[in-house]
Amino acid sequence: MSAPGRLVLRGPELLSGKGVTLRRAGGVLLLALAVAGCDGHDTKGAAGTPAASAPAPATRHDPHAPSVDRAPRISSDGIKVLNSAAAISGSAAYSIPGGIKAGRTLAVAINCRGAGRMSVKVSPADVSFPLACEKGKVIPTLNEIPMSESGEVGTLQVTAGRHLSWSFAVGWDPSPPARR
Repeated sequence: MSAPGRLVLRGPELLSGKGVTLRRAGGVLLLALAVAGCDGHDTKGAAGTPAASAPAPATRHDPHAPSVDRAPRISSDGIKVLNSAAAISGSAAYSIPGGIKAGRTLAVAINCRGAGRMSVKVSPADVSFPLACEKGKVIPTLNEIPMSESGEVGTLQVTAGRHLSWSFAVGWDPSPPARR
């Protein structure tokens, strides 16, 4: 067992970080904290003043993680994106270029963040669905909706409180999942 503030690696472990890779070649490797004698529990420095702390490690940003700051990526599924937008707050309506086409499947992807619910409606198909969003977490959703009627003008209308942030992408799916 290691002492508080120390990490003991046994076996061929690999540690990697920003610009640093450390591999244990043999025996036991001990890594001590940067400040000698620091066990992570002392909050006062030598003269009773608060001890300087190291900055928190930077979190790695996953470029593929869902975000409300960019539109959902649906083109990788073969879906031709017709319209998209990002960093939207509250209610909004967007056109579906080319209108609604009966017999085709419309893919609607929405990422939302904030505590509450939003409602999404596709017109003139009169199809709607609710979405639940969470505070501090981006919730991705993809709905594929078979269109039973056509319309020259199509609209995606989202009703949401101003405290909800969201992004969307909408397009036709050339190979939708089989209906049950």
